[in-house]
Amino acid sequence: MNIAVELTNDEKAAYLLRASPETLELATVAALNRAVLAGRTAVSKGMRAHYTIRAADVKGAMNMKKARRGQLSALLTARGAPIDLMKFKVRIGRKGVFAQVKKGGGGKLARSFFVGIGRAGLYHRAATTRLPIQREYGPSIPQMAGETNVSAAVNTRMEEVFQTHFMHEVDYRLGGLM
Repeated sequence: MNIAVELTNDEKAAYLLRASPETLELATVAALNRAVLAGRTAVSKGMRAHYTIRAADVKGAMNMKKARRGQLSALLTARGAPIDLMKFKVRIGRKGVFAQVKKGGGGKLARSFFVGIGRAGLYHRAATTRLPIQREYGPSIPQMAGETNVSAAVNTRMEEVFQTHFMHEVDYRLGGLM
């Protein structure tokens, strides 16, 4: 995700550049790092609004690379393979297995069963014979995060947080002179 930075007050930025370029760099680093953290939270909230997954599972698959002095870029990446279906909402009862990945969806899984010994999880029979059995998986974190409604909200939130915190950091670093 890319963030376009627009300074709302050019006079403040010009004054800051003349006063102390190092202060501008420190303020930018702090604002970028805050924006990346807010972006991770926005991804988690956006995904949990549409999917039945825990925040810890989402945030565990996210990797943040924070900005530093001399490197004014921050990166938020989501990696991972398809997630085990047990990480979503699953009910195992006498009538069979019910799984819900998306909120408002879900249903019975035909020919599925739960294995609690060894590699615990949901499996289904791939054929009419006893074997082979295959494990049930849901979508991956990057796939869920890549939906247009989630990614658009994340970009908006990151830009908003960067703009507000940049001006706050500038004011703080200059000791309230602005």
